[in-house]
Amino acid sequence: MPSWSVRERAQRSTTGAAVVSTRDSRGDEAGAAEAPAVRFVLASGNRHKTREFGTILAPFRVDAMPAGVELPPEGSESFAANARAKAEALARAAAADPALLTGLGLEPGGPVLYLADDSGLEVEALGWAPGVMSARYAGVDGPGADRANYERLLREMRGLVGPLGRRARFVCSVVAVTPAMTYHTASGQWWGAIAEAPRGEGGFGYDPVFVPEGSTLSVAEWPQAAKDRSSHRARAGRALIDVLRGEGLLHAEPGPRPG
Repeated sequence: MPSWSVRERAQRSTTGAAVVSTRDSRGDEAGAAEAPAVRFVLASGNRHKTREFGTILAPFRVDAMPAGVELPPEGSESFAANARAKAEALARAAAADPALLTGLGLEPGGPVLYLADDSGLEVEALGWAPGVMSARYAGVDGPGADRANYERLLREMRGLVGPLGRRARFVCSVVAVTPAMTYHTASGQWWGAIAEAPRGEGGFGYDPVFVPEGSTLSVAEWPQAAKDRSSHRARAGRALIDVLRGEGLLHAEPGPRPG
């Protein structure tokens, strides 16, 4: 069985699309088939993200962050730094209070990975803003924040036309932290353009104003299943699974997920 006490060095991907980690393993593949499947605990109170990651990482199970965990505020350094800080905070909280895990049916020190992401929108003509400030772009908190953010974005893009003038990408960095506080990261990008007006009722964040490459619909007009296959978060999640599987940290394939 792979050891959870590993040495790891993370490095940024030059493509922004995947891999990141190298580690020294003292594992033994012979016992891997008998090991229980890993479960992920997501460092987020966002129900949309919990549902989305549950779909992306299936059949591995993703549990919502237990109540009472305090996460650090997001900084302005990078998506990857914010994601790592959140995942590490959740891992430390679980180590300090084992009841957080037992409440999810997990045993302290068991096969669990603490998962976090940070994502946002980058517009080329705006110098890749709003970037890490995407969620706080308009300085508004609460239910009206998403609308305030994309309305500010549209105001700042007035007069910009054509595919190059409105070129943009969603970016996601995702981090998994082990109980031993080692970490693995991956990232994904979803290219498209900013619409001139919001469209659609689905999704959240900037979805109503982002039109992916090859589509004429905003993400808010896409079926959720299609978004789950194509989004920046989906690409980052699949890349992370590849990293973790390559490192031997997923153990045996999981069985049927609980209902």
